[in-house]
Amino acid sequence: MATATPLKTDSASLKDHFVRLSPGKLMGLRQITDANNKFKVFALDQSNSFKKALRAMHERAGKPAEPTYHEIRDVKLKMVSTLAQYGSAVLLDVNFGARQCINSMALPHGVGLIVRSEASKDPGIPSEYEPGWSVEQIKKMGASAVKLLIYMDVEDKPFTKAQLAFLQKLEKACRDNDILLMTEELTFPRKGEEKSSPEYQARKVKNIMESTKLIGPHTDILKLEFPGDIKNDAAQKMQDNLGKLNEAAIRPWVLLSAGEKFDLFVKQVELSMKAGCSGYMAGRAIFNEYFEQQGEKAQDQFLLTTAAERMKKLNQVVDGYAQAWTQRYHVTGAEMLEAVDPHWYNGGKASKQAATTGAY
Repeated sequence: MATATPLKTDSASLKDHFVRLSPGKLMGLRQITDANNKFKVFALDQSNSFKKALRAMHERAGKPAEPTYHEIRDVKLKMVSTLAQYGSAVLLDVNFGARQCINSMALPHGVGLIVRSEASKDPGIPSEYEPGWSVEQIKKMGASAVKLLIYMDVEDKPFTKAQLAFLQKLEKACRDNDILLMTEELTFPRKGEEKSSPEYQARKVKNIMESTKLIGPHTDILKLEFPGDIKNDAAQKMQDNLGKLNEAAIRPWVLLSAGEKFDLFVKQVELSMKAGCSGYMAGRAIFNEYFEQQGEKAQDQFLLTTAAERMKKLNQVVDGYAQAWTQRYHVTGAEMLEAVDPHWYNGGKASKQAATTGAY
């Protein structure tokens, strides 16, 4: 049984966001969740980290080489065709994965497609679209949802203002194109810091909390970091932080893996689901050791066994503890049905014939 902290914010208005969700957004939400309205998302939209892993793989093999387009594409296709079947959705990039997985038919039937909107940037650089890319194009290709990553440092006011401005630009584009928006927040070390630096650790949780509050009103789904140190924090501290994060999140939230080792990430997932989280979005925690296998046969075997079992394990945790988005706001199909105006397709106005005859 889930032990989620009840939302203490204005639950009526939060519920209304989903009761009145537009048909395109609602259809996308249903496509990226499982039959129980929970999120099980395989994240494979990485660019820079994916290239880095392939470079290191070539160096270990004694054959240094820059990864090619076809190599990156084909590894992603292999991962999607092997692992996406265990998820409710897959997150892909426009560069190597999204259309490529559609055209190759690697994307399994019944698996939702979330597509990255932003260009791959280093932390601290303001977000922008992938050049030549747009929400409109994501919608046209038939994707279920748009994903946006924005790095956040709430103590840097000008940077935060720029990030929120870009988010609001995406929010409007998603509304105009009637497509679901999932926004990911990431905290980052400042110049001269490491992720292990006490200065970074001291402000990380606060930054996650405050960023969640700022982002929430402008998105449909939140993709959030674990608010703590799974290796060093006391259990009660992590539970308290997760309870506060769940309250701060006015939208359903999923936990990102941030490249964490799987044995630690699965612990984060269980704690988060019990606190009110609605699922996971994970990539490197599932497949990272693929690049350490020697030879294609060993790599294929890793995906078929270890990586697949990891997704099954995460799914068991979600099935057992996650809070469905419908449960979070006590939303029912009957309520959403009643929110449909008989003339919703015509701006809420009856035709002259219907007004005269009473026909619908």
